[in-house]
Amino acid sequence: MSGPPTRVYVVDDDPLLRAAVEQLLEQSGYTAPTFGSAEAFLSARPKLPPGCIIVDIVMGGMNGLDLQRRLLALGCRWPVIILTGRADRANAERAVAAGAVSFLEKPVRRVELLAAILKGEGYLLGAREATPDPELIRRVAFLTPRERHVLRGVLEAKINKEMAAEFGITESAVKSYRRNAMKKLGARTPAELVMLALRAGFHA
Repeated sequence: MSGPPTRVYVVDDDPLLRAAVEQLLEQSGYTAPTFGSAEAFLSARPKLPPGCIIVDIVMGGMNGLDLQRRLLALGCRWPVIILTGRADRANAERAVAAGAVSFLEKPVRRVELLAAILKGEGYLLGAREATPDPELIRRVAFLTPRERHVLRGVLEAKINKEMAAEFGITESAVKSYRRNAMKKLGARTPAELVMLALRAGFHA
């Protein structure tokens, strides 16, 4: 795949969470229109290009599972990623049975959310899983062993101080290795670095 889907839609009635997810996605290279309710998204959907849908399971009015069911009834099979404030096995099983690509508990880790979106990309293209990007695989091959270690730490959400202590180097050196990795992969932000690493099939 040469790039992310045209859109990732964020549906959540919590404006703070909605803004936080939108910011993360935009930093990762996505365009991320947001909606404050399932009803607002359904109203706009006929004019929207296909994309992944991130929806909170608990909202005023129609909830995330209801939205998922409604989309299926309308014949819309865009990939859905369900967010929840607490783990609920029954709801998770219902969501996955209805075709959700992922069921994530908040606060969701950046790498988990981006990996779920990447899986959704595969669904949009008719595949069950995303195919690693050959060009990004080539770029990752140019990383030095230390740059790979730091990249793995970024994927694990480790802070510079943790990585410096783990690798026996300074925090400045960690930042330098991360900048080098960003440059080699073509990332403009740390969030985009995570997405590009995932798209290359590089995992923590």
